[in-house]
Amino acid sequence: MPNLIDLSEDLHKVCYRQKIYMDNVFSQGEDTFLFGPNQENEVGRQIKYLGGSKVLVIYSKLSSSIGNLLDKVRRSLRNTGLDYTELGESYVNPRISTVFDGIKICKTEDVDFILAVGSTSVCSVAKVIAAGAVFEDSFYEMFKNNSDIEKALPLAVISTSICGGCAISREVTVFNRLEDGSLKYFDCSSEVLSPKFVIYNPELCSISSSNYAFNFVRLLDVLFRRYFEVNKNTVLAEKMLEATIKTVLIMFEKIKDKPNDVDCITNLMWASISAYVNPMLNYNDEACIPILEKAMISVYDCNPEEAASIIIPAWFKFVLKKKELQIAKLGSTAFDIPYNFSDVGITASQTVDFIKRRFEALKLPVKLSELNGNAGDIEKILKKVGFPEIKSIGTNEHYTQTDCEVILSLAL
Repeated sequence: MPNLIDLSEDLHKVCYRQKIYMDNVFSQGEDTFLFGPNQENEVGRQIKYLGGSKVLVIYSKLSSSIGNLLDKVRRSLRNTGLDYTELGESYVNPRISTVFDGIKICKTEDVDFILAVGSTSVCSVAKVIAAGAVFEDSFYEMFKNNSDIEKALPLAVISTSICGGCAISREVTVFNRLEDGSLKYFDCSSEVLSPKFVIYNPELCSISSSNYAFNFVRLLDVLFRRYFEVNKNTVLAEKMLEATIKTVLIMFEKIKDKPNDVDCITNLMWASISAYVNPMLNYNDEACIPILEKAMISVYDCNPEEAASIIIPAWFKFVLKKKELQIAKLGSTAFDIPYNFSDVGITASQTVDFIKRRFEALKLPVKLSELNGNAGDIEKILKKVGFPEIKSIGTNEHYTQTDCEVILSLAL
């Protein structure tokens, strides 16, 4: 079975900016992904092949099932003669305090490779550490709009999340605790933050009753974003996303009773990956929804998925008239809602109601009040976004402060 080590330099050049599938190995751009069982056992060989000698392993202390995987990783690193040190992440939302700890370790122990093991939060921390460890200017300069992050320590990821497609992304967000008790989020983006390789093994993932709803909303969150950013002329991309969203609903229904069903997990992981490697899609993470989500997290210190389950229905209501046809089409094709040809608005409204009801059925919050929020918090959230200093958010579509205020009001 082929693996990264067997790929010649010439083949890597051919793979550049193309997607090449080889059983369980495929490449997108300069990144390589290894998908399937036992791939984590090869992590030491892959890192050594890429020139690593001292590895910082970053993992989540919040995961109760990470222990066996870490043992495999340690064994693989030792068997290939690699030295390593470890850092545990203790927060749901990635924190700058952990980043500082990681940067210090990298500099004092001559770390030349970073390995993130676990969830999306761990991956975010690893990426910022990779950049910060070699960033020559002041640390916070990395997060300025005109910052040019030109280099970073090489990093790799072993994803244990069904929603691990974001490991591929070059965008990253981390949070810092302020004196008033709230959080402030910092964003940065650079091609050098893309992992050298990502390992996806469905057998390392399972959906428990506690994270079932969070995985559901997180996956739909990114797929909805891609769907409404698709170029109007790209019919194929639109149809692929409709099919992917429908598949997600089917798989989550099946996995309720079989949380370790590898086939279901495989389909869901591919759904997440496809949201980041499809060349027809717009990978814009500076859209309205994720920005408002990060601002909500900063105010309430809530889970990202809780912010998403509140903002998504509110955003749908806000754009209902403007995107009526597209919302109705989504409802008809992905959610099997009957298409009302005489009044498309009815189908669109039913689609928005369907999404909100699904979130409610999973005990997810759909109102700010469920996070102990109220109308007085809207100003705080808008301030976290950057208003009134900035005039609007979003790149493809621009949302003013008034627009965002209305969206948040719809979430009360």
